[in-house]
Amino acid sequence: HGTRKSRCHMRAAGRGITPVEEVMQALQQVKDEGLQTDIVSSGFVGAIKADRVTGNISLVLEVEVYKSEVEQRLSELPWAKSVEVSVGSVKAAPPSQPRPMPEIPKSLDKVKNIVAVSSCKGGVGKSTVAVNLAYALHNKGYKVGIFDCDVYGPSLPVMVRFQEETPKMEMYQDEQKEKHIRPVIHPETGMKLVSFGFVGHAAVMRGSMVTGVMSQLVNQTDWGELDYLILDMPPGTGDIHLTLSQVCQITCAVIVTTPQKLSVIDVERGISMFSQLNVPSVAVVQNMSYMSTDSGRQYIFGKTDAGYAIADTFGIEQVFELPLEASVAQAGDSGNPFGNQGDSESSKEMDKLADSVVQEVQKIHENRQPPRLFWDAQQKVLRLQLPEGKELGIDPVELRLRDKGAGGVTPPAPGVFPEEIVDMGNYAVVIKWSDGVVQVAPHKQLIEGDERGPMPHVELETA
Repeated sequence: HGTRKSRCHMRAAGRGITPVEEVMQALQQVKDEGLQTDIVSSGFVGAIKADRVTGNISLVLEVEVYKSEVEQRLSELPWAKSVEVSVGSVKAAPPSQPRPMPEIPKSLDKVKNIVAVSSCKGGVGKSTVAVNLAYALHNKGYKVGIFDCDVYGPSLPVMVRFQEETPKMEMYQDEQKEKHIRPVIHPETGMKLVSFGFVGHAAVMRGSMVTGVMSQLVNQTDWGELDYLILDMPPGTGDIHLTLSQVCQITCAVIVTTPQKLSVIDVERGISMFSQLNVPSVAVVQNMSYMSTDSGRQYIFGKTDAGYAIADTFGIEQVFELPLEASVAQAGDSGNPFGNQGDSESSKEMDKLADSVVQEVQKIHENRQPPRLFWDAQQKVLRLQLPEGKELGIDPVELRLRDKGAGGVTPPAPGVFPEEIVDMGNYAVVIKWSDGVVQVAPHKQLIEGDERGPMPHVELETA
């Protein structure tokens, strides 16, 4: 057995393959059934370090479910002695090698925009926001569909009621024997509705089966012409999210949270997931923020400004607060969304959210160029190139000290530099420093500054 390992090691070295490449080849054997690809191609692996002399291997893995198989695969390498797999956020692929996207399903080829409403935390009112955002867009004259992506706890049949018996989705075959699904059509609005709740029975299935069901609903539904398809995403950052992000080519995401810190932690994970999938998060909705009383707003969960903190951290400019109103719960329970009730505070705020989504989607389609941040290793300075051609210099130590995360707690060690800089949505970049710290830097912070004051810009030497 030892001889076979040595020969394998010699063959790998003889081909000139690096230890990192050998590790990546081993990881390409770890497959995701839902995405039908390997974890390397999916961008779930990063920061790989490997040394054949010491036998040490370390890496960062984005999705914990693969950890045991990754450790097993790597321990089978002939020279591996120590395997360390950390679970955390990684960048899927450098900008020069964008992840290939699958073809858009024929069922979606007439859908102009797909908006994911996500929270990654259950019970924050995500479905309420998704349904009422759809109604607000419909009220502005857009053709809208809603896809309830939660197989285990579908909420759409409750939140959108029908005067007569709740209809069911139907499957049929066309002349080419291809299967199609007819969505439920809401008679008053004409909105197309798809939910496992319209199937007629509860879902009892494993995770891999769930991703298959989601793919089937997306690929086979007759969505027709839509301006906006709203995805009501399930809680978490699991297989369903990854599958839908790949298959649907989501235009943007709206993030829902509540004032509590526990919600914020999960929401940050969701924003990070969408960023790695090249889906910009364009708005944050803080639900159940306050109660309106005769004496003004009462923040019963505390005035935490959690939504604003998330937006500030990730450079998202659009933040909306929904009040805690009895009419909102009544509207959801009665199946008549408050988006149809234009006099309430919630409906007015939802109308603003719809306007914001339309504006942000327009920016995405116009492909407005964001600022570009580069590391000048020769001058040891960060160069920020603005769309109008102006270039600003930023001291890396100054920027690192302004990190709102762990990286800003203490000054970095001498010689620390950005190993990788990637765009994050419309309003920020992610910097991976050489000491392993990952920092999110909003464009506004880079250009103007933050609560610590204006960002000092250093003089740049001309080439």
